[in-house]
Amino acid sequence: MALQSIVAIPGNQQPQLVEPISPAPVSAGEVICETVYLGVCGTDREILHAATPHVPHGEGQLVLGHECLARVIEVGDGVSEVQPGDLVVPAVRRPITDLRTEGIDEFKMNRRPDMMPWGAYVERGIVWEHGFSLPRWIDRPEFLYHVPESIKEVAILSEPISVSEKAVREAEQTQAARLGASEWHDNPPRVLVTGMGPIAFAAVICCRARGWDVTVYGRDNDDTFRAGLVREFDATFVNADSLDFTPQSVEEDGFELILECTGNDQVMMQAAGLLAGCGVMVWLGASRLPKIREFDVNQIMRNAILGNHLYLGTVNNAPQDMQSAIDHLGCLNARYGMTIGKMITERVDPADSLWHYTNREPQGIKTIVCYAGLT
Repeated sequence: MALQSIVAIPGNQQPQLVEPISPAPVSAGEVICETVYLGVCGTDREILHAATPHVPHGEGQLVLGHECLARVIEVGDGVSEVQPGDLVVPAVRRPITDLRTEGIDEFKMNRRPDMMPWGAYVERGIVWEHGFSLPRWIDRPEFLYHVPESIKEVAILSEPISVSEKAVREAEQTQAARLGASEWHDNPPRVLVTGMGPIAFAAVICCRARGWDVTVYGRDNDDTFRAGLVREFDATFVNADSLDFTPQSVEEDGFELILECTGNDQVMMQAAGLLAGCGVMVWLGASRLPKIREFDVNQIMRNAILGNHLYLGTVNNAPQDMQSAIDHLGCLNARYGMTIGKMITERVDPADSLWHYTNREPQGIKTIVCYAGLT
């Protein structure tokens, strides 16, 4: 059976399989790639659930897929950065210069793509440009990151790891600006990660790559697969029912860094009570369809003022974060390679993938769709 693309259609919450778009002949400065693996992401599910995908201009559907491991098939004239046979991970967000940028201040257009305002960028498989659930597609070498052979089986995890890497890096930089560059180097932060999905495990990887101790908060029982996987990373798992959100001494029992990966506002409110003095909480997720809630945030505000707390929101990644993600996978391969591999909990063909775009396995972490084989 010929490989098909997975698409989101406006007004429809169900993914569809369609015949793929064939790439045009390669031009100078371009590259043709074939998708090897495609990651199924919570963002894909949110796009479908909202039933309002941001389709490319003039088209009626959005080809999904933004987490991708690909192989270079052909390069155009003038391309020297990659060559046929190279394994690569593509960037998701790219700047645009067409009419959608009207009304945006010019200085904002000169920022990194991950710092640009809405309307100044596209995201492949998410916003205004087709993704990578295609047997073959065209790209440019500046948006491709080389993957070493040693991590090819887990390199599909690079994109979610890069998202968590940006969160950790920005927290580091913020603390260095406030407290000095040696603060977290000489006194590694106690880290709390909330959640047990791909971004949460990616956050664990980013922290373990720095040698930091990590506690992971989740609703699993102690004997589940995911709880065991936390421990395989030499991290501590704590069940939601056993975590004390109002410790007697937050300085002794709290955390200097909290990475909120659930996107759940109630969990965020609870976890905020565990921030130690000068602590940083980074938000890595939120609902695509926010509901109006009423919370008493007075105590959080008071604690933030008295404790010099910082709250950061991050999205996407900078180029350095994608490279760091690939580097983390390489440097942790000897110690945690088998554990990282266990994060890929399901492998399916495109024809069998649709269920995974609207459902989650109870103990699943990352489902990948297999397009082309690794050699």
